[in-house]
Amino acid sequence: MKKIFMVLFVIFWMGFIYHNSATIGDESNKKSYSIVNKVDKIKENTEIKNSIKEHKPINKIESNQKLNRIIRKNAHLFEYLVLGILLCVVLFLCSSIEGKHKLIYILFICLFYAVTDEFHQNFVQGRSSSVSDVLIDFSGSVFGIIIYLSYKKVQQLKGGR
Repeated sequence: MKKIFMVLFVIFWMGFIYHNSATIGDESNKKSYSIVNKVDKIKENTEIKNSIKEHKPINKIESNQKLNRIIRKNAHLFEYLVLGILLCVVLFLCSSIEGKHKLIYILFICLFYAVTDEFHQNFVQGRSSSVSDVLIDFSGSVFGIIIYLSYKKVQQLKGGR
């Protein structure tokens, strides 16, 4: 039952990623800008104080555009970080694939999904695809795999005492 649940959770997460990439550009931007606005309210007082001290004008629009881009790229990275971890759980705990082959399968699945996700975005209104986004997505997967493997290594060391 646990295996089925984990496989279904991976499928759910892949669907979540697909759903996010199917969101039209304006709607997707509204979501990320809602976070930008919350962050902006928090940092506004500090920026004003620093600007007055340094006599530098604040270009709020440019600052918010940069912050929006950072938030969007980190959201992609996080989605794929979780995917990397979930695929590790499924393949390391639930499969009969041998040794390092599991890691190769996980890396391939993550890269393939990142490429197809970006390809899919070409057909979504207001969205585009880029190689740099594939690299960000795949990097997130690699970080997730590293987190999972590090966690397992710590668990082995604790168990070996």
